[in-house]
Amino acid sequence: MQQPKLLRRLLTCFLLTALLSGCGFALRGSDTISTNFDALVLDLEQPNGEFARLLRRNLDVAGVDVQQGGNSGSLAMLRVTAERVANRAVTVNPQARAAQYELRLSVNISLSQAGQTLIADETLIVERTYFEDIANLAGTRDEVQLITSELRRDLVDQLLRRLAATSIST
Repeated sequence: MQQPKLLRRLLTCFLLTALLSGCGFALRGSDTISTNFDALVLDLEQPNGEFARLLRRNLDVAGVDVQQGGNSGSLAMLRVTAERVANRAVTVNPQARAAQYELRLSVNISLSQAGQTLIADETLIVERTYFEDIANLAGTRDEVQLITSELRRDLVDQLLRRLAATSIST
């Protein structure tokens, strides 16, 4: 009598797992984006920034041999401008103070290989809104830092998806 129940539970778990993986679900940060590039030259306007560090790490995880600046030869060259952060008020509260803000991060990218433009100068943008808690400004500041780091990760993921969608000539 116990075996049919156990078998039913195992079958249910298996079906739920298959259904969940079939829908494309992946834990945040666990999905590796592969690119069409084995190696590329990275020309960063801010080579020591947090965005640059995340980009280099994710390219390394994707199996791309990253070389810094200099002469690219036949390798593709990815140029990335400094990240720009913009913050603007979206809504105001009854006391005429800003209650909700929009935080926007953006970078310009371009990709070329052997004199051929693969990605023309393009702006990648990510944005998110947050509420400012007047009673807890320190907490709001921490939230803004957390949101900014999440936006950087999203921006790097967007850049990697853009690279993955780029076709190269060999």
